[in-house]
Amino acid sequence: MGKNGKFGKDYGKVVGKDLPGRPGWKGPGFTKKAEPKPRKTNQEEEKDLPKESLLPIKLQQLLLNVFRDAYSGVIDSDNFQQLLQDVKGALYDRDFSRAFGNDQYLEVYSARWSPSRSLCYASILLDLQEHFGEILPRDKGAQMKVDSEATTDAAPSTTPPKSTTRVISIGGGAAEVVAFGGYLKHGFQTSGTGTTSQTADDAMTSLTLSDANDSIELLLVDTASWANVVKKLHTGITTPPPISKYASASAKEANSALVRPEDFTTKFLKHDVLAISQAELGDLSGKKPVLVTLFFTLNELYTASISKTTAFLLKMTSVLPKGSLLLVVDSPGSYSETTVGTEEKKYPMKFLLDHFLIETQK
Repeated sequence: MGKNGKFGKDYGKVVGKDLPGRPGWKGPGFTKKAEPKPRKTNQEEEKDLPKESLLPIKLQQLLLNVFRDAYSGVIDSDNFQQLLQDVKGALYDRDFSRAFGNDQYLEVYSARWSPSRSLCYASILLDLQEHFGEILPRDKGAQMKVDSEATTDAAPSTTPPKSTTRVISIGGGAAEVVAFGGYLKHGFQTSGTGTTSQTADDAMTSLTLSDANDSIELLLVDTASWANVVKKLHTGITTPPPISKYASASAKEANSALVRPEDFTTKFLKHDVLAISQAELGDLSGKKPVLVTLFFTLNELYTASISKTTAFLLKMTSVLPKGSLLLVVDSPGSYSETTVGTEEKKYPMKFLLDHFLIETQK
């Protein structure tokens, strides 16, 4: 097109309403402005805000103290940094048998990664407690009120009935022990609706061992030898923490365990769940409803064998008593996917769970 054409006439002009084209400069330096992003509504902004943890700050610190007291010698040792790098390298290579292959590695892992995970697991348990039903009742006081109203002739009881919750933790270790101990310590007095962190902390201050009306039997099953770690942390939860000999008499009197030994029992079973038989699973689960957890474990099982993991999940579904619950927690990152088939297609673990456990039942 010549210089007298349309391009030549409009080149470099500011285009207004009377001329075709977009308003603004259309010369060689013209850059189209980005469209402004729509502002979020108040409801959308509230959704983006991080949810406040139901685990009181004071209880979080008490749980962290359990790890500190149990593994202060490990953290202060001269070879801690080297052992930490060894474990970190094995985890990066996803060589779990090497990462959890000896007691030193297990202690280093427990001191470095388990404290934060225990707080995460305890927060999840508290956040989901309304879905646990009779397995982990959330409010014994409310249940007692309902029972007393239904039975008008019976004399009101001042002591809630004690119940025992059975939990099977597949791939469980240090973090699960402290998480369920913290859940039991939190109890049902500080749970519920509309409880602020401040009131929860105040309730924690007044919560004593005699307030616990429930007990938990925790069975941990894994291929690594977590027995010594489980025993050490269970002792830290069920015995008073160490206190200075110079502490005041009132401080010594107030020093107590998180939970009573009779209210929290742990047992560790060294077993490969991918090789477990259906009869053995039935013996582990028993006759009453149980809570089965897989915390950051399912991806490891899928990595080992998708077919064996699928068979294990189906066997477990068939033998668990009616009313049992399966709680799966795993990483939202790359570990949340697993490779399937010769074409190495990646599928989210949620898809595989839904496919094998829900679609199979239809």
